[in-house]
Amino acid sequence: MREPAELVSTPRKMSMPEQSKTDVEKELQDLRREIVEARNLVIKSDNLLKNLHAEVKTVGKRHEDFQKRQWISSAVAYVLFAVIAVGAALMITSARSSSATNERERLEKMVADLTGQLEKQRADTAAHQTAQRSASEVYKMMTNLPGDERLKGIDALVKLDTSRLSSLERQALNDRASVLRRETGDAAFERGKIAFRKNEMQSVISEMERFLAMNPPQEQALDASFFLGTAYNQTRQHDKAVPLLARFVEGDKASKTRDYAMLLLAQSYQEVGQHEKALETARDAAGTYLNSQYQPQFRGRIATVKRLMNPEAAGAPAGAPAAAPAQVAT
Repeated sequence: MREPAELVSTPRKMSMPEQSKTDVEKELQDLRREIVEARNLVIKSDNLLKNLHAEVKTVGKRHEDFQKRQWISSAVAYVLFAVIAVGAALMITSARSSSATNERERLEKMVADLTGQLEKQRADTAAHQTAQRSASEVYKMMTNLPGDERLKGIDALVKLDTSRLSSLERQALNDRASVLRRETGDAAFERGKIAFRKNEMQSVISEMERFLAMNPPQEQALDASFFLGTAYNQTRQHDKAVPLLARFVEGDKASKTRDYAMLLLAQSYQEVGQHEKALETARDAAGTYLNSQYQPQFRGRIATVKRLMNPEAAGAPAGAPAAAPAQVAT
């Protein structure tokens, strides 16, 4: 408490009771003021404590929220880490599985290719062995069979797949076939000429067809064409005679029998309805072979063809008779 205020003496004289009363009132006022101030301080302190309590409570709540968020963040982080770890493990496993699958597919493809190559080699080997056996049989047929039966070997050679054989084996077969063709062809050619001299045209056709089927040399082929064409002409197979006789006429212009072949060719042209070619052939023969013994037949053939080409012409001579077989030097 404050010390009592020092009393100041005044010139006015007061009584003791009044002076004591004044001092007490002052002290009471001072005391009252101090009490008010103390009360204000208490209220202020209480407000400060309340504010402090509120702030502490707010800080605690914030701390709890922070801890909660931290816990949630930790949980999320752990979950994300687990997801990433699982994803990485799956990716690694998938990559290894894909690599293993690719390697397996590559190995399976390699095995399939090798198996295919092996099967192909086996098939080629089997086909080659089969072709060799067939070639051996064909060669024996062309060598061991009697007479014309050896020609069966040539027919079998045509059907044989020689692509599986070596070049030496093919050459041996072809050489043997060529020799056999020459042998049998020459024999057939001679038999055909003998039949031609005997005027046995069916035998001529049979032998000469066989001879031409063996691909003879050009000179012999032309002679065979003449004999076969003449045989067809004499047997009235003019459609078959035309190409053979035309081949002989065009291919062997120095032959002694060319005039006779042209006479037969003109007749065959006429019989198949090719009148212009028949007339041209007959005129060519008549102009080329002026001293030929067939000049009357040439002129008769020309007249006959003209009459056929112009049936309304009057006074046409009678048709020329068919040409008789000539005696051909063989």
